[in-house]
Amino acid sequence: MLVLRKMWHREDLFRRRLNFHWRYYNQSQQCVLHLPKATVYRFGESNKATPVFRDLDWKISEGESWAIVGGPGTEKRTLLETLLGHTRISPPPIRGLYPFLSNFNPPKDPLDCVALVSFAARRSAGSGEFYDYTARYGAVRDDDCITLRQSIFSDEVHGSTAQTEFDILTKRLDLTRLLDLPLVALSNGQTRRARIVKELLKKPEILLLDEPLTGLDIHFRPKLIRLLGEIHASKQPRIIMALRPQDPLPDWITHVATVNGSEVHTTPRSEAALHNHSRSQRTSEMSLKSEPNVSKGKPLVDAKNLNVRYQDRHVLKNIDWTIHEGDKWHLQGANGSGKTTLLAMITGDHPQSYIQPHLMLFGSHRRGQPTSSLQRMIGFTSPEVFNAFPRRLGPSALTVRDAIATGFESTFSYRPRCAEIDARIDEILRQLGPDQWGGDPTAFDQRPFALLSPGEQSMVLLLRALVGRHPLLILDEVFAGMDSRMIEVAKAYLRDGLDAKQAVIFVTHWLEEVPWDSHLTKFLRLDDGFATHLPPSSSQ
Repeated sequence: MLVLRKMWHREDLFRRRLNFHWRYYNQSQQCVLHLPKATVYRFGESNKATPVFRDLDWKISEGESWAIVGGPGTEKRTLLETLLGHTRISPPPIRGLYPFLSNFNPPKDPLDCVALVSFAARRSAGSGEFYDYTARYGAVRDDDCITLRQSIFSDEVHGSTAQTEFDILTKRLDLTRLLDLPLVALSNGQTRRARIVKELLKKPEILLLDEPLTGLDIHFRPKLIRLLGEIHASKQPRIIMALRPQDPLPDWITHVATVNGSEVHTTPRSEAALHNHSRSQRTSEMSLKSEPNVSKGKPLVDAKNLNVRYQDRHVLKNIDWTIHEGDKWHLQGANGSGKTTLLAMITGDHPQSYIQPHLMLFGSHRRGQPTSSLQRMIGFTSPEVFNAFPRRLGPSALTVRDAIATGFESTFSYRPRCAEIDARIDEILRQLGPDQWGGDPTAFDQRPFALLSPGEQSMVLLLRALVGRHPLLILDEVFAGMDSRMIEVAKAYLRDGLDAKQAVIFVTHWLEEVPWDSHLTKFLRLDDGFATHLPPSSSQ
């Protein structure tokens, strides 16, 4: 009898262990990510240090679709770094950060199968020195220029299956026709799409996309969102998107993780969608009633029959465009339509600006003006300027005040300042500094530019463009990385704070970002190198 009891006891223990392991297996099967009430620290910091996240309680189950929503600070980026395994989690999750990876035989290492493609941060520039982004206009004339296929896809396509996937993805993202063009000839949006394809071809289990909608034209945005939804549903790979608060949530997103300082709040999509809607409603309610934008001042830019060719490629075709004092222009066009090239003709960065038969800039022909003198007449910010701006650290680091001061002469290095220049910097900081958008105002002007968040850097580069009160402002994707409060403050200044004679060329793929009502704005759209002047009613 004693022997039978021992046998029953062993069988009972075996059944309990089997049930435990089965439940464990089931949970591992269905749980993609699990952070149970964790505190997150940077590597090297003790538990006595201030954590980057407190009580982070987050679970992603199979079949759910998540977006991370956060402002321009470093917290959203830090959460992505946590998902990459670049922070210390206390206590560490018992079954690992990604339990489903233990189901593979052998189990997969998260460091090998979780990837990030970020569009929020600047391009790597090694030493942090300025690099000449205008060199692209000369490089595209060289026959041996590296193509998109060579620079991005040369190592990822091996075998017929990979080739088929490559062909499908490049077709869906409208890259096929661009594969054999020089990489430097592509627009920012086209290059961003190529980076997504490159990472998909590496076949991670989880792909993190940081601000994937930034810089994409309005017509292509739904195509990318639809493709990402299909890929996520196939689990090859699972996709987690990180978005700005003002970005629309894709229809296929079911849950949202909202980053607010050291806290992360996880909510169903319905609650986040209501918040997003109310924010959009507030933005749409901001309007300015004024006289229609009728040109009254003298012409600042007068281009007639403007053309740009690279051998057999005709990039700009017979452009006629006149910009008068006080004009507010919204320059539109799909990725690759020629917007950046057209702006480079006005700033003088493009070498073919010298050979145009009629390109009058600030009353003189382009050929008669040194580029440096011309650019002192223009306040300019763009994705290229953002990427190229120096981010040195150490004794030669530019402070916020130093960075803003470079805008007076459109340079990229430190210049001595007089009292008058410092007074103007103080003025623009009072109007558009962190006191206005809820940032940390403590010694903000003395902080190293390189250590600011991407949104703060974008704001400082806007101040750089505005500080000199230049006759012409060119603001290309100026709000990239900024949160909704920053954008609201900047738009208010652009509506009310500019001099009456300042003209603006505003470039964005988001119509709601344009600061002025449509009846105050002129519209120019580029399509395949051709320009069309649009009435306000057809601006969308």
